[in-house]
Amino acid sequence: MSDVKVMWTGLECQIRQEKKDEVFGTIQLIAGTSPQPVIKFPDGGGGTYLLGPPGQRMVAVQQPLYSGPAQDLTVSATLVEFDSGDVTEEKKAIAEAVSKAAAAAVAAFAGGGVAAIALPLIGLLSEAFVNLVADVFGVKDDPYNPGAIALTQAQLLSADSRRQTRTRPDDPRTLEFTDTIVLTGVDDAGDIGKYVFYLDVRPVAPGSGTPGGVTPPTVSQGSQGEVVRALQRLLNEHVPDLPSLAVDGDFGPATDARVREYQRRVEIIVDGVVGPQTWGMLTDGELAQEASAGTPTLQQGAHGPAVRKLQRLLNDHLPDLQLAVDGRFGPVTDGRVREFQQRVAIAVDGVVGPQTWGHLTQ
Repeated sequence: MSDVKVMWTGLECQIRQEKKDEVFGTIQLIAGTSPQPVIKFPDGGGGTYLLGPPGQRMVAVQQPLYSGPAQDLTVSATLVEFDSGDVTEEKKAIAEAVSKAAAAAVAAFAGGGVAAIALPLIGLLSEAFVNLVADVFGVKDDPYNPGAIALTQAQLLSADSRRQTRTRPDDPRTLEFTDTIVLTGVDDAGDIGKYVFYLDVRPVAPGSGTPGGVTPPTVSQGSQGEVVRALQRLLNEHVPDLPSLAVDGDFGPATDARVREYQRRVEIIVDGVVGPQTWGMLTDGELAQEASAGTPTLQQGAHGPAVRKLQRLLNDHLPDLQLAVDGRFGPVTDGRVREFQQRVAIAVDGVVGPQTWGHLTQ
């Protein structure tokens, strides 16, 4: 059986309720009849995504949801427009409600397959949110209508035919996706809001995480074909701060330069040749390297996977001030660290020690 990887690639504010919406919520995947842990966003703890003004209408998330054999999946999403209250506690309460609703939907409707789970799951989540409005949310918080999508095994295996790229004239980011979950809501003033969760399904080789269902061959400038298109898509995902490469299957000078930039960022041999090491980093290796890097004390001049982890967390917490995830703690990263420290009211010194890591990862 073919393996697939499902990513939550991003979130877009299509219609905002306020001039600057502050939002948070959850996303959860059910693999067959097995609910996976609820993902709270942004970053699981406190904080919100600030969205709405030009240049801030999309968030590039790149959150893995599932990797394994192609099977029927259900993905649900919730979102709240924040105004007051304790975000951390509200996220916790939502996650608990989502987990209970998923378990109830699976128990009652699993015999009918994913399509039979997704629709009643939305109803169960909606009922849960009615109780949360009264008991948990701040006075003016506005929950959106929860949503869910059923992805059959056949849909997962045919995902390449549905892949699209989302761009906006008022935001520099781009998002590749195969499927969406659309949430809408109306606040007390009657203002309508609309948000889109973008999901991307890709085939991978069993146990390896490599694109295309087989181990990719080594490619370099002059190579052409589907494997180069897979490479170009991965480079666009991993280097979202630079203009997107054309996914045209032609390994020309632009792709060569992007490969070298990526190799520099992840600190492997910079030669423009995409062999096993570069393929490995582009699939599971980069995030695994960051996960094992720990939380060492960092400051300007540092480099490596711990700095990339720091930069991703800063982008999660400061969506209005995105920076390149390039593994180099330079003046821009220093400025973002100081801005974050100021916002959370801790010592503003540009040094990322236990206190700053604690606030970034709580």
